[in-house]
Amino acid sequence: MRLLFLSPDFPSEVNPSACIFVQTQALELQRLGAQVDVYAPIPMVLPGMARLKPAWQAYAQIPTHYQVEGLKVARPRYPAFPGENFWGWPHHLKALRLRPYQGRNYDLIHAHFAHPEGTLGLWLQRRWKKPLVITLHGDDANTYPYQSPRYMRYFKRALAQADLILAVSEAIRRQTQPLTSRPVITHRVGLKLPPRHLRPDKQALRAELGLPPDKFVLLFVGTLWKYKGVGELAQALHQLDDETLLAVFIGEGPLRGQMVSTSRTAIRCLGQQPNPVVRAHMAAADALILPSYREGLPTVVVEAGAAGLPVIASTQGGIPELISQETGFPLEEISPEAILQALAQLRSNPTQAQERAERLQAHVYQHYDASQNARTLLSYYQRLIEGQPVTSARDGV
Repeated sequence: MRLLFLSPDFPSEVNPSACIFVQTQALELQRLGAQVDVYAPIPMVLPGMARLKPAWQAYAQIPTHYQVEGLKVARPRYPAFPGENFWGWPHHLKALRLRPYQGRNYDLIHAHFAHPEGTLGLWLQRRWKKPLVITLHGDDANTYPYQSPRYMRYFKRALAQADLILAVSEAIRRQTQPLTSRPVITHRVGLKLPPRHLRPDKQALRAELGLPPDKFVLLFVGTLWKYKGVGELAQALHQLDDETLLAVFIGEGPLRGQMVSTSRTAIRCLGQQPNPVVRAHMAAADALILPSYREGLPTVVVEAGAAGLPVIASTQGGIPELISQETGFPLEEISPEAILQALAQLRSNPTQAQERAERLQAHVYQHYDASQNARTLLSYYQRLIEGQPVTSARDGV
């Protein structure tokens, strides 16, 4: 089975965590015998532009072709401009760079995110006469269609014409289903999970990572943007002013300048880090926090759950499918006060926090194993290739 993945981004040496969930899925499918090519074009950087913005500098450093464990990844350049998703042009521009793929005999196209990748997938579906699967990941279903009439038209067209629509969380499925008469199926993000009994030495990891052995380490992993709630988190940490706590931020964004230590509370910003480093910090930390205003199904919470790490998180998007009073510490509101209250509850009862983390871990291992999810996905692919519709999640059993 030969598959073409369309993705807006993909891990590279420049940004090792970009769309890491797409890479995980592609590699698992490859291990099961499928051949997967990835097409993830990036904006063209004209001479001199790389000096203007860090993002453009990063684009210029990403190679046009590379491989990840035998997975072929193509990152051709296309002419981009501000607001391109809302104006509706990027799928046309990305299509211009697909010429090298025209002669390849793919069995199926899988687009990650509704637009522009899903819209580009529709164009390929018609041109190549091959089935199209679109996975909805979050903002492409929950936010962007309601910000632009043009985007909503593209979104509804994708729902109407793709051969299969998948959603990474039940919340996204519920949000999307009223917009189409065709089934939207929940297919969760999978992770390559280590055996549950393998528990690394926490203090040895702390020494290796340069983390103090005697402090409570609170970890945030994600982009440092306003919608992630990092402003409220920074305010909470400044109000806490606690010398027994270290807050570690992994990720980049415009609010990085707000992540500064107080006279007593230490804050450490590590920027973008490869996934093995992220997982090492999860194994060494005492809790993860994600006070986000919008999410699809956050991979970072799944990873924290797999690591047995207690989690404080908002109740937005698909987060409640993971975090409840039984499995973590949900934030009913996103404010410095609510964050401090949840943190105090977690720290005051370590036994309770660990019990909730263990229940979250059991849930993750049951529902978010990448190998099992890839096998289900292959069964969906096979039905579509054979001309059989996929009408429910049971069709993958």
